[in-house]
Amino acid sequence: MSQENVGAYQRENLQVVREAYAALNRGDADAALDAFHDDAEHDWSHSIGPDRRVYLGRQQARKFWMSSFEAVEEVTFHIEETLVEGPHVVLMMSARIRGRGSGAEAVGRSPHVWTFRNGKATRFQLFQTWEEALEAVGLSE
Repeated sequence: MSQENVGAYQRENLQVVREAYAALNRGDADAALDAFHDDAEHDWSHSIGPDRRVYLGRQQARKFWMSSFEAVEEVTFHIEETLVEGPHVVLMMSARIRGRGSGAEAVGRSPHVWTFRNGKATRFQLFQTWEEALEAVGLSE
């Protein structure tokens, strides 16, 4: 495979990630999940929240997102930084969340790693630090 093709696939993977977060910003979990293979792994085990676990497949991931949307009035994701390395898209994500009922707002920031095969994500991982995310894809700063 030529370097030109690798670059094109990487750009396509990054576009898939951007479209998935845009769908989540619209509250459309199903459209976001279209970015994944049906048996993809959604790894939230490094989260500091109550949902620290790995969700396997579309149905478990959809249940997680629908439950999350029920708990908030509004959530907005913003991609701050990206790095594409082989089949991985590493990004720093910030999320602004407004709680349902209370109206309390919070901003969270965490790195995410998406791993791709044939144009769809096979794995999503949330990390607490940029260094952990880079290490997960075999890089270090």
